[in-house]
Amino acid sequence: MGLGTVSKALKVLEEDQIVYRQRGIRLVGPDKLLEALADNYIRSNKEPRIRLKIQGDKASLMRLLRARAGAVSLPIVATGLSSVSRYAVMQREDVLSVFCPEIALLLDSLGGKETDRFPNVELIQTDEQPRYFDAREEEGFFWASPVQTYLELTTGDKRDQETAEQVKDYLLRGSETEGGQ
Repeated sequence: MGLGTVSKALKVLEEDQIVYRQRGIRLVGPDKLLEALADNYIRSNKEPRIRLKIQGDKASLMRLLRARAGAVSLPIVATGLSSVSRYAVMQREDVLSVFCPEIALLLDSLGGKETDRFPNVELIQTDEQPRYFDAREEEGFFWASPVQTYLELTTGDKRDQETAEQVKDYLLRGSETEGGQ
């Protein structure tokens, strides 16, 4: 992305009263920014995905995924829906869904059985950088950023959208403590 593109984007954000560009760039409309991101977010269900049943609890599955991905130098990050418990309260099915740029490289080393009946791991192939941006590491495992989690929830059902409001509140509280509005 070139400097001209960034400048044009900042100009639009300033016109929309989302940022203020005087002595640096300051976020003044975090709620407007989140709304604009949500309005323009397109959820893709076309990415290749495989659902597996692998023996083990969630902690052992996380260790297994981290080890196998590390062995073949693949970045993995939990989806926003799998990361929601870090930012909001919501009951979800117990499937650990992760983004990975090449699921075939992981699949052979994971074992388990491919199934749609009671899977506990879902591999979603994508190399879209926004999915990996600002991932949060916890004990060597990467979770989706709160923004990615918020965006995924906004495109879901009514319960997901209600939970998106909790994540939005989490994000806005964070912007207040960092000198935002």
